[in-house]
Amino acid sequence: MQGPAAERFVVLSLRLLAATFAVVGLLFIVVPNGTLDLLSDFGEWFGNNTSAPHGDEQLWLSLGFAYMVVITGICLLAQTDVVRYRGLLLVLAAGKTASSLATLSFFIFDEQVFAYLLNFLLDGSLVFVALGLWGLIGRIGRPVDPG
Repeated sequence: MQGPAAERFVVLSLRLLAATFAVVGLLFIVVPNGTLDLLSDFGEWFGNNTSAPHGDEQLWLSLGFAYMVVITGICLLAQTDVVRYRGLLLVLAAGKTASSLATLSFFIFDEQVFAYLLNFLLDGSLVFVALGLWGLIGRIGRPVDPG
């Protein structure tokens, strides 16, 4: 895929990612314990009975929410001109790499909480999505607008 078809695909993908990040961010801030409980229940289907810890650390909750707002904004801005803002996808990939590896570390060295493993897998896959879209943008074939 290249040219206008590639551009349409990237724009649509970034809009879907933005919507997903926005919804997840809202779930984090509005029903944090309910979200963790749902993930723990899901993990039980796979034999993981370690519940995700609840906390009263509002600072970490607000930082997690802020991160979701930032990556939503990255996707929304990048989709307005994917060639011009192509580099933002590398920032998105870096953030998702950090999140993925941090939760893998928590899973291995702290507690085997299913939510940690799931975040490692989801954010790890999003690294490849972001890098794939970044590569696809290189095939669009129009010059960067310095504007």
